[in-house]
Amino acid sequence: MRNPVSHAVVFATLAIAAACAPVAEPIVAPLPTGAALDTAGRPFVQRVTPPQEFQSAIQRGTRSETGAPGRRYWQNRVRYTIRAEVDPRTPRVTGSERIMYFNNSPDSLPVISMNLYQNLFRGGVLNTGGIILTRFQVGGQTLGELSQPDYEANQREGRRTAGYIVGGTLARVILPRAVAPGDSIAFDIDWNFKVPPGTAPRTGFEDALGGRVLQVAQWYPQIAVYDDVVGQDVTPYQEQGEFYLDYGDWDVQLTLPAQWLVTATGTLQNPEQVLTPATRTRLARALQSDTVMHVVTRADIQENQATLPGTGGKVTWRFTASNVRDFAFATSNRYVWDVTRGAIPNGSGGTRSIAVHSMYRPGAPFWDRSARHADHSIEFLSKNFVPYIYPHISVSEGPIYGMEYPMVVFVGRPTEDEGSLYEVIAHELAHEWVPMMVGQDEAAFPWMDEGIGTYMEALAYNDYFPRANHFQEPRQAYLTVAGNRLEQPLMTHGDVQNTQLYGITAYYKPGTLMRSLQATLGDEVFLRGMRTYMNEWMLKHPYPWDFFNTMERVAGRDLDWFWHPFFYRNVTFDQGIAAVSTGADSVRVTVRDYGQAPGPTFVTVTMRDGTTARATIPVERWLQPSTRLQNVTVRVNGPVARVELDPEQYFPDVNRRNNVWTGR
Repeated sequence: MRNPVSHAVVFATLAIAAACAPVAEPIVAPLPTGAALDTAGRPFVQRVTPPQEFQSAIQRGTRSETGAPGRRYWQNRVRYTIRAEVDPRTPRVTGSERIMYFNNSPDSLPVISMNLYQNLFRGGVLNTGGIILTRFQVGGQTLGELSQPDYEANQREGRRTAGYIVGGTLARVILPRAVAPGDSIAFDIDWNFKVPPGTAPRTGFEDALGGRVLQVAQWYPQIAVYDDVVGQDVTPYQEQGEFYLDYGDWDVQLTLPAQWLVTATGTLQNPEQVLTPATRTRLARALQSDTVMHVVTRADIQENQATLPGTGGKVTWRFTASNVRDFAFATSNRYVWDVTRGAIPNGSGGTRSIAVHSMYRPGAPFWDRSARHADHSIEFLSKNFVPYIYPHISVSEGPIYGMEYPMVVFVGRPTEDEGSLYEVIAHELAHEWVPMMVGQDEAAFPWMDEGIGTYMEALAYNDYFPRANHFQEPRQAYLTVAGNRLEQPLMTHGDVQNTQLYGITAYYKPGTLMRSLQATLGDEVFLRGMRTYMNEWMLKHPYPWDFFNTMERVAGRDLDWFWHPFFYRNVTFDQGIAAVSTGADSVRVTVRDYGQAPGPTFVTVTMRDGTTARATIPVERWLQPSTRLQNVTVRVNGPVARVELDPEQYFPDVNRRNNVWTGR
């Protein structure tokens, strides 16, 4: 999800918060000054100790100390068949689904949790009534809803009264029979709900630009994850934290009024039943073209030629998807449809083609360029990380500022400039890698998708706009709270992070730190580590320690000095120039470390003729607890005009005023 709060609003929020608290209140007692600083220890540089449940998974062989999945790794799998009708006017979705749940674990499962996300809107300002269950069968047996006393009696007395109990966005299902290892069970559920307004998080409808759009997600009952580390995931959906989902296959039919275009997760299986011959011809041509083509135009909308007339004024769209973790869709009778062809590396030196779709209402600012934005993002990220694995990518315009789902993303209408639209599209498409292809627990560890996604977004943005430095925004935002009590550790569960600062903790700080790590390891090693992590955990469920261990394995070095202070604690990074001594052919630079977290020192010397020379003090020289001063000698070929530490600002130095020496 792209944080919808602009950079300016972030600073305004921080200013308000600062007015209610001591300015820059330190998180710990400040470091000593003067001579005492030069022997100050580093209490925050510690070994990373994973929690006991993760260590137990290593002992069982499902995880490994190297970061790769263990030889006994397993995960459960799902298969959804959904038939739903959407009434855009009310707007209500009525559906029926069959879920096949495959237990690949070594455990017998007598109880399963189910996510009922729409119950987030049961009561409160956005009250829609939540999701209404009208049929609930498991293994062919109809289950009734249990009262709280009945459920507690079941638990207390060890009874096996099959049924389900709903608590908020979760349902606990006592099965008619336990699902044995290697076995499966079928759920048959009928349900309906009202789509919330577009002010709701991640899903909703909106009337604007002459027509209605529905961006629909978290819309069907869904089995919760049971994994090898924590077992059953019973995290309620509380709006801020996102999702943890199993992989599987989806077969979805959506019935809508004629002229309502749909873009969704999965591949359209029946174009001849929903699209006009002219539209199908244009679509076929677009899929062979590297330029953006208009498949459904404004004229088609005005002439009711967006779809076939259907039966009784309705058409049914059928989509199928394999190896995905969710399904979402967007629909409007005012969408125009642009398509182009994307080229994705195929692993053998060539490329394979995917479809790049964009659907938007005419008049949406800069959206006529959205297909190009999506095409660039998906190709750039595929070349620099691992290839995108799905057959298409679609961007849809509507009320949701930015949210990702497999093969389809929801994007709003940022109006600042073209770059503001590109950055949202690039961010959401980065999420096709994390968490869509690499499926970590977003609610527990939001930095694993939002932070890495922010880093990937900035890389793509800087490539599309070569004069830009898109890393500046996350770094500056993080620096507004670094070192004071507003900051929170990155390992804080997403649901309990400070809501006003969620953008910094989940997005900006970890996005900045990914670039710091890249500078530390070097581009080749860092990107090899990222590719190794993504390839090994493709369509699996990694935890943070899998990521940490993988990066260390690929780098061939211990990185706990980086993980522990920056991810588990709130620390400052602050290096400065203490002295400069110039000679005929060299410069001796003395660097003092004022911060709580160590890091490498990047020194750039600029001569009067504009040429530069560089040197690095490796982080290992800063790891002795009492080391606060280091010297480095840089060879030069002329008079020196300037010495600067980390001019590219790879690390979030909290005081750059002491990073520059000009000899004046």
